[in-house]
Amino acid sequence: DAQNYYQKVLKIEPNNSPTLNNLGAIFKELGEHQKAKECYEKAIKINPNYEGAHSNLGGIFQELGLHQSAIECYEKAIKINPNYVDAHNNLGAIFKELGEHQKAKECYEKAIKINPNYADAHNNLGVIFKELGEKQKAIGCYEKAIEIDPNHLSAYNNLGIIFKELGEKQKAIGCCEKAIEIDPNNFNAYNNLG
Repeated sequence: DAQNYYQKVLKIEPNNSPTLNNLGAIFKELGEHQKAKECYEKAIKINPNYEGAHSNLGGIFQELGLHQSAIECYEKAIKINPNYVDAHNNLGAIFKELGEHQKAKECYEKAIKINPNYADAHNNLGVIFKELGEKQKAIGCYEKAIEIDPNHLSAYNNLGIIFKELGEKQKAIGCCEKAIEIDPNNFNAYNNLG
């Protein structure tokens, strides 16, 4: 298993920051946030300019609700690599959580400017437009996310919700059915059909 592999690499080369970062990702996936945090922090200590480890550490802080620490990590990753699209997207997610929609919008737009084919950023920007009451712009963002990734589950769910709100029942049903086709266990799509 990958965890054992990474730990063997670290026995041979304990200062391998990419391996520490990867091991941190495994611990995060297992819900072991403290171990993940330790791996990311050690990777950063070894290589202070490792933007991926800064961003991943930000993800841990974000999951723990430590927004300011997460923002600092994402901003550090962006300072190291201004084109680090995931850090822009993740920073946008924090600002959305904090209700700072304009800042979130700017982050998602920056991510899209860096990578126009970043489906998640288009979907996330759509969520912001919807919350700002700009439903047509939101629809455009969701449709762009689906154009880029035809199996983008969240975009189909979000698009279905907006069509339902606009009274476009058949379009809403079509989106929900497509979401269920992608993931038959997706309870959101079933709820949106109701």
